[in-house]
Amino acid sequence: IMHGRPGQSLCVCTDVLVNGVHFPAGADPAEIGQRALRVNLSDLAAMGARPVCFTLGLTLPSADERWLSGFSSGLFGAAEQFGCSLMGGDTTRGPLSISITAIGEVPSGQAVSRSGAKPGDLLYVTGCLGDGQVALHQLDFEAAESTVHKPVLVEAGHQSVCKDLTPEDHAYLYRRFFRPEPRLAFADLSRNLMSSAIDVSDGLHADAGHLARASAVELCINLDQLPFSRSVLGVTSEAERVYAALYGGDDYELCFTAETACRDRIGEIAASAGLRVTEIGEVRHGNGISLFERGVAATANHQRGFDHFSRMETP
Repeated sequence: IMHGRPGQSLCVCTDVLVNGVHFPAGADPAEIGQRALRVNLSDLAAMGARPVCFTLGLTLPSADERWLSGFSSGLFGAAEQFGCSLMGGDTTRGPLSISITAIGEVPSGQAVSRSGAKPGDLLYVTGCLGDGQVALHQLDFEAAESTVHKPVLVEAGHQSVCKDLTPEDHAYLYRRFFRPEPRLAFADLSRNLMSSAIDVSDGLHADAGHLARASAVELCINLDQLPFSRSVLGVTSEAERVYAALYGGDDYELCFTAETACRDRIGEIAASAGLRVTEIGEVRHGNGISLFERGVAATANHQRGFDHFSRMETP
């Protein structure tokens, strides 16, 4: 039985991570533990909530003490860093999968939903896009070719120009994949400015589409304003990185809307947090997602992000 503190509402989210789907077979168990909790906390950030505690459901093929020790060190390292504690869970035998339910709190009446975007609002994204899928495409994960969905970064018929990574790029992309940074501090400071928000887990096109549907509006995205890291810029063509941002997923950044009058304050909060926050479009009357490039309407080649019930991205 749980009760929030006086004046606080509880927010709950759940993510399931499956071996070979959400992380590569043979990955460092400590990194799996870090990733498992961080992706859940990203959902709490999208609601403007602060983490309180979490539950863990763990399915294992065998009781491998070395694996469990590594996984626990990563999981509890992340829990300590973000100030939440394990409150219970269960284990069972079977193919490796991890289910975490994270619980956070937010001042009553201040939780950010997906349904508050209004025509005239501006569209923003935190951090950089495309890192997650470029990492999965580029990093030499053990057995990744046969077990993990590896993205096709450009349309069929276009040759990839992805290049070799420098050691610095490798380290950056590895960390971005296994240790995505939940934008909790920024969300805590800016939730009262956000009219709607979602975390980008399945690709910007798909997740922004959830905001558009929930809010019954059209979101206009300017492709030439999408933010990319130096590592992604260095190893991809423009087509590859835009594709990865729109349809790849695994970035765990916040996509949110806010009134135009909040622009300066959002910039101030971002600067104080040392976080890149980019205005990438606007909200209009209508429905769905519209893409623009240098002021000209662009055609979406795919209408959905990663689909767990398909072997590849769904056209």
